[in-house]
Amino acid sequence: MHNRVWDLPLRIWHWLFAMGVGTCLVTGLSGDIGWMQWHQRSGLMIIGLVVFRVGWGIWGGRYARFRHYRVSATAIRDHFLRRLDPQVHTPPGVALAVVLFSLVILQASAGLFATDDIFNEGPLRRYVTDAFAGTATWLHHRVHWIISGFIVTHLSAQLVYGLWFRDSLWLSMVTGHKSVDALPIHDDFRRAALTAVVSILVVSVLVAAG
Repeated sequence: MHNRVWDLPLRIWHWLFAMGVGTCLVTGLSGDIGWMQWHQRSGLMIIGLVVFRVGWGIWGGRYARFRHYRVSATAIRDHFLRRLDPQVHTPPGVALAVVLFSLVILQASAGLFATDDIFNEGPLRRYVTDAFAGTATWLHHRVHWIISGFIVTHLSAQLVYGLWFRDSLWLSMVTGHKSVDALPIHDDFRRAALTAVVSILVVSVLVAAG
C-alpha cells in the first residue's frame, strides 16, 4: 500500500539541505579562495535550513516530527533481520539521520566562528576569543571528513535498498509516497511559511552581526 507520508515542505527542505551541504563541501575543499563567498553563503543557508527543520520537527507534518524518530539497537538488528514490518522511519535510517544532522549542526556552528587569520572569517568571529576561534576552526577543518563519510554511507544505503530490496528510498522523498501501512498526511503551508520566516530572520541576524 502506497501512502503519502512525506509532506511537501519536508521534501523541499530535504533537497535544499542536500544541495547546501554538497555546495559547502565542494567550495570548502576546492582550495579556491574565490569560492569562499559561496561557501559562506551556503553555510548560512544550511543554518537557516537547520532552524527550519528543528521547527518542523516540533510542529510540522506527522512523520516529520521528532517524536516519531525512535531507535534502539534491538530495532536496528530486527530491521536487518527483516523481522519488522515496513515502517515510515527505518531504525538505521533514523540513527543515520540523527548523527548526520548533529554533525552538520556542529560543522555549521563552528563555521560561524572559524577564521583563516588572513582573508576569511565567520560572521561571529569578532565576538569570541582567539582560543575559541581556534577551536572552532580546528573543528571546522575536520568534522567535514566525518560528514563526508556518513554521506557516502547514506548514498550507499540508497543504492543497496534500491537494487537489493527494490525499495527506492530517494524516490519516496520526491513523490512523498512510500509503500507502508501508515496514516496519510496533508501539507500545512501556513505553518511552513511561518517556520521559513523564522529561519530567514535568524540568518538575517547572523548576517547583520557579521
